[in-house]
Amino acid sequence: MRKSILVILALALLAGGASAKLGDLVASFGNVGSSTHYGLAADANYLYSFYYNATYRYPILRMRKSNGAFVSSYPAPGPTYPQYTRGICYDGTGYIYGNNYSRDYVNRFRASDGSLLSTWTYAKADTRYGLCVDHNGTSAGNYIYQSDLDGDFWKSTLTGTLVSSWSMHTYNYVYDQAWDYNNKLIWCADYSTDWINAIDPNTHKMTYSFRHPKWATILNCYGIAYWGDYLYVSNSGGTPDEYIWVFHCPHYLGVKPASLGKVKALLK
Repeated sequence: MRKSILVILALALLAGGASAKLGDLVASFGNVGSSTHYGLAADANYLYSFYYNATYRYPILRMRKSNGAFVSSYPAPGPTYPQYTRGICYDGTGYIYGNNYSRDYVNRFRASDGSLLSTWTYAKADTRYGLCVDHNGTSAGNYIYQSDLDGDFWKSTLTGTLVSSWSMHTYNYVYDQAWDYNNKLIWCADYSTDWINAIDPNTHKMTYSFRHPKWATILNCYGIAYWGDYLYVSNSGGTPDEYIWVFHCPHYLGVKPASLGKVKALLK
């Protein structure tokens, strides 16, 4: 009897002890203003967006993660043509990386005020949109992942040295990426469908997928961000449009059935 109780407790711990599932809708809120969030990033306190609006000089917005309330903004940094910014991602140390798909550069700037720290360029033959950094939540990572609209991905060092690349020919229209530092996955919102997918950067395979809620006709997903147990996704079309959606993304996704056998063996 004692062993049975211990096994049940251990399995409950592995399951995370929560009833919420991957893809459960937690919240949604209308965008600030009436323009598109073309890139999203998140840290422990705020949600950041590259906001495509010329009137406000294509700003980076800082918002409350709970309800999208406006906190502050600054012009999108970069040496040229900030309106071509797409993917953005928090780096774990107080900075954001931004990808400029038209002028072929990546910049790193302070999340709080947009102060530009560094910039590097990549091959002009590649039109890269999505971007994420493999940070550890509160510490820096080692690599940047980028993607284009044809399912091609690039892995580079934080200063731009290309490490590897691969193609996923069945995957299209990745405008932004989010780094899941708990599960070590790249999350992508498919612009052409209402699916949100996770890619393993080591195997280059799609590992998890879920759809937007059935009651909403969601189109044209651009930005995506991850923090804690949540994914934030923006859309610019459908009903309702110009929204940010918050989905549950538990940090125990990596637990596989094989792990349960190990627990049973330990308790024999």
